[in-house]
Amino acid sequence: MSEAQQISQAAAKLRAELDSYHVSLLALESGFKGYSDAVKNELVESLARVKEPLPPGKLLARLPFIRTTQNEASMQTVFINNLRSPHTDARTSSLYGLQQLNHPRLADFAEQALNDDSDDVLVAACSILIPKANQDARLRSRLQLLYSQKKDKPEFYTTIELLKAHRMY
Repeated sequence: MSEAQQISQAAAKLRAELDSYHVSLLALESGFKGYSDAVKNELVESLARVKEPLPPGKLLARLPFIRTTQNEASMQTVFINNLRSPHTDARTSSLYGLQQLNHPRLADFAEQALNDDSDDVLVAACSILIPKANQDARLRSRLQLLYSQKKDKPEFYTTIELLKAHRMY
């Protein structure tokens, strides 16, 4: 078996571990030490090439644990592609993933996410934007408008409470 095939098989195994419901906390904290950077990079690059089906949110949430300097750009691509996923958890994990990667357009992506119809996605977007809104009057107004639009809708309870806690009303 060639080295490329070995890496590909190990990447598939790593993906299964990341996608599992029972991921060891030790494996997460160690960054999956049992896998080489080449395997981690192959997995992230393969996810960046996939258009359908998009990966689930739990897999996306765990990607930063296998971050290497070589796979950051591909990881950003994965997260950006999944901002339009039909799955709420994937959109949420993508916003938080871009935040962990300090993506330069994070605020733009978070502001676009303010149009989402999911409380979880709105909480992620607001969490990212609230610190910036203290210095940006336009952004503060945008969050205040979001509050006024959602305040009477119980399905957005967490978003409303977050905005209230930061006096964005």
